[in-house]
Amino acid sequence: QADNTTQLLHSLQENRYHSRAIHHCHREINTLHHNLSRPPNTHKMVEEEVPLPILFHDVTPIPQEDGPHPVCAISYKEDFTEAMNYLRAVLRANELSARALKLTSICLKLNPANYTVWHFRRRCLQNLSSSSSSTKFAPESIQSDLEFSSKLGGSNPKNYQIWYHRRALLEPTFEAEMIKQKEGKEKGKEDEDDIIQKAKEELNYINGVLENDGKNYHAWSHRQWVLRTICFPPSIYNSELDYVHKLILDDPRNNSAWNHRWFITHKGCTRKPLSSLEDVQKEITYAMQCAEVDPFNESPWRYVIGFLEECKKYSGSEGNDVMEAADVKSLINSCEQEITKMRGNLGSTEYDVDSCVHLTSAKIDILEMKGDDISLEQVSVPILKAVTIFFTKVNHFQCM
Repeated sequence: QADNTTQLLHSLQENRYHSRAIHHCHREINTLHHNLSRPPNTHKMVEEEVPLPILFHDVTPIPQEDGPHPVCAISYKEDFTEAMNYLRAVLRANELSARALKLTSICLKLNPANYTVWHFRRRCLQNLSSSSSSTKFAPESIQSDLEFSSKLGGSNPKNYQIWYHRRALLEPTFEAEMIKQKEGKEKGKEDEDDIIQKAKEELNYINGVLENDGKNYHAWSHRQWVLRTICFPPSIYNSELDYVHKLILDDPRNNSAWNHRWFITHKGCTRKPLSSLEDVQKEITYAMQCAEVDPFNESPWRYVIGFLEECKKYSGSEGNDVMEAADVKSLINSCEQEITKMRGNLGSTEYDVDSCVHLTSAKIDILEMKGDDISLEQVSVPILKAVTIFFTKVNHFQCM
């Protein structure tokens, strides 16, 4: 193969498209001679130093087809154009090789949002995997590509394609574990511990992303997928509660953190109510204390109303014998008393009680849940006040 490098140089000179590579050829020729004499497992390390025209010397690049008269042709950078032209050729040839994988790395560094490249990369990983399953990636490929996506994700924390790639890498292993759990199949403790550890590492990665942006939707969605997929021990959910509590302390208006607290208290089964009255009371007390600190914060009020509505809906239902109608009624009355107390405390300050719309909204919801004639009649009072305040402000702005 080393003897063919001279022919390679001549072929590059004859191809005008490869003219830029000629400047690299003389510099790389000695490295290529030395590299080709190495064992096959060392080739990958040196490939990173080889220019694309040399790496794909047997491939004819396919330029982008914009038509004879493009209305608004995009001025791509030269390295981007070169990489994508080779990618089109590789895609057409359906080449799922190590060098094609290397090419996807180059293309993704230039444009991390190209979902076609991410998809093709996973096909390459599957083809190069030594695993017997066609839907599984090799463990070393999973780890290296998680690191690769982490580096790209650092400057692209809201890139959906990167988050999906991480999920696609972990999904076959995680879901296979979940199937084993459902079917009651025996599994080695080392394998189970390895999967739990890998899931914890993924949660730690997400921690770093949320530290910079506590409201990153993609990060929260990915976190909940991990927690829902793996059957974690109870200690994980306790640590998740501590984690989300810290985020709420940092930003009490972080709706994403409140949503995750709901998810954690329900162990990921968001369509099933809590069966323990003690747990419900604990969560309502937690949210009411947060609301008392800042009554103008909508998040804790919605959290309280969410629990009350859930309890009312499922009280006395089959499989939820712990939550009786009398318990729910007691909870609703207790929350109403707390709201009345908060309104009194807020009235002693410089704030207008009726301007605290989230507190007022929560009171209306609770009165509606009570459903008796007196409560429904009381609902009209705050509603009329709210409407009056609204039109007063509208008139004020119209007169300005």
